[in-house]
Amino acid sequence: MSDRGTGEGHGYNFNIPLPAGSGIGAYLTTLNELVVPALQRFKPEIIVVACGFDAAAVDPLGPMILNSETYRKMTNILMKEANRLCNDRLVMIHEGGYSPSYVPFCGLAVIEEMSGQRTKVVDTLSDEIAVWGQQEIQPHQQNLVDSLKSYLKDIC
Repeated sequence: MSDRGTGEGHGYNFNIPLPAGSGIGAYLTTLNELVVPALQRFKPEIIVVACGFDAAAVDPLGPMILNSETYRKMTNILMKEANRLCNDRLVMIHEGGYSPSYVPFCGLAVIEEMSGQRTKVVDTLSDEIAVWGQQEIQPHQQNLVDSLKSYLKDIC
């Protein structure tokens, strides 16, 4: 969390250690309140995202609770920032996710959002996952986000 780079690299590293059990509210709040402001301060020439689907609710290894629609929303937010900051230069790289039955829905949501196309494929779990407990940002998660806001001033 406090590792923000050293020497000339100070301000180029920003860790956001979301706790286990973080869901839709925690991820969207983190993206909107930390990642987007960090991008706006940094002004990248390109945004590259290691798109880890291991934060999906049914992943056997990741203790997070996202649905595919959240990946769609996060992609949309990043697309808007890429448009504003770096001429739409956004690269999404699949790097994680271990649920062979759910990763395809998450990946499809990202691809659909980026392409502006919707297929007829329906994620039958998405709405159910959205109403699972702890989906709203929890006080301890908001406290973490708030505590990291002071680090934004160090972003170069």
